Amino acid sequence: MLRFTILLLTNVLLLLTAYTVSANEHIQVSGFGNVSLIKAGTEDFGYKYDLTKDAQYGGWAADTGSAFGLQLNAKVSQKVDFVVQGVFQDRIENDLDKTIAWAFLRYRATPNFTARVGRIATPLYMLSEYRDVGFAYLWTKPITDFYANIPIASIDGADLAYIYQIGGGLLETRVFGGKSNVTIETTSEPYDVTLSPVLGAKLSYSIDDWLFSGAAATTKVEEGNPSEGLTSTLQQDPTVSLLWPAIANIDEDFGFIDSRFQYYSLGAFYETGDWTLQAELSYTDAEWPFFPDLAAGYVSAGKSFNNVTAFSFLSRAKSVGDFYELDAPSLQALQIPAIAGLYNFTKASLDARVIDQESLGLGVRIDLNSQIALKGQVERTWLNDDNFGAWLTTDEGIFITPPRYIDTYSISLTFVF
Repeated sequence: MLRFTILLLTNVLLLLTAYTVSANEHIQVSGFGNVSLIKAGTEDFGYKYDLTKDAQYGGWAADTGSAFGLQLNAKVSQKVDFVVQGVFQDRIENDLDKTIAWAFLRYRATPNFTARVGRIATPLYMLSEYRDVGFAYLWTKPITDFYANIPIASIDGADLAYIYQIGGGLLETRVFGGKSNVTIETTSEPYDVTLSPVLGAKLSYSIDDWLFSGAAATTKVEEGNPSEGLTSTLQQDPTVSLLWPAIANIDEDFGFIDSRFQYYSLGAFYETGDWTLQAELSYTDAEWPFFPDLAAGYVSAGKSFNNVTAFSFLSRAKSVGDFYELDAPSLQALQIPAIAGLYNFTKASLDARVIDQESLGLGVRIDLNSQIALKGQVERTWLNDDNFGAWLTTDEGIFITPPRYIDTYSISLTFVF
């Protein structure tokens, strides 16, 4: 909580500075904020807002979902501008580099063609450009089953976009490439991971009240190995390797570096004066045993009554495909407590990464004015077949049977300026 308070004070100072800068007609300053209270998780199973945050093990917390953002747009010429955005929020690791969400130079060659270079939002999903801007969507927070396991919010690289007029609508084609540095939490300790290169493309088509999108990306792990703690423990005692020969392959099989990940997504959004409908589907094809292939999706609907919008959503996340088969030691070796303990822990660690859950959420959004909204939400998540891979736990917690469902409550005051 202390570091979040420091970040909040830093944000206030920057806001004061921003007002003095905003007088320049070539510089525009804007911002956003989410002041959230979330009650989530249990004593043994921690709620993951996303992979870059500490898990929340029950109770109410203000820092899990709260964030403050400041954005500066500086016009360099008629065709060139510079954009920098800082997002102040609680993370596993917080420094200036992680606070800077965007920092890119944009060149508008024509009204239809744009190029950006620097740190840019990764266009993998519908909330790519405003995932941290709570005012921009109905819910109190991005839908957990879909967004919690997407670690890449931005890349250091470049993208090119071109807009066509087709069939009465606008088709935007975008290609992008770069690298991404993230810190992810595990049962033991956080790990810094570098993904490079990140390469992908996205198509977006807007017509009347509809927006459709599709994206595909591929990346490879360049640095970082979250399974290092487990593999080093297995290989500490040479005797274990003699009694459990499969360990010889584990270090290579569990290695994270050079593992490849493919990501695919589809989305649709519809909005009129009264109704807001949104849906997304994604598939992550992973080469790492501790992250089985994952299919996820949601549908959301909201109905407005003047300045009040009632909304609901259904979401699902499920590990699919072939799971890693851990070769067991011989029956004789399993009689040795040390061997049995290592095998059971390794198998439980693999099982603890399997995801199979679905959620139902209900909520209300009240637009207090054109720049401030108050939102409340309740959701129930069912953990199917005792699979709790979407929740973080401790080394001891992986042996505990999870509850049949976990309820999450959240309140959020969001604003833009």
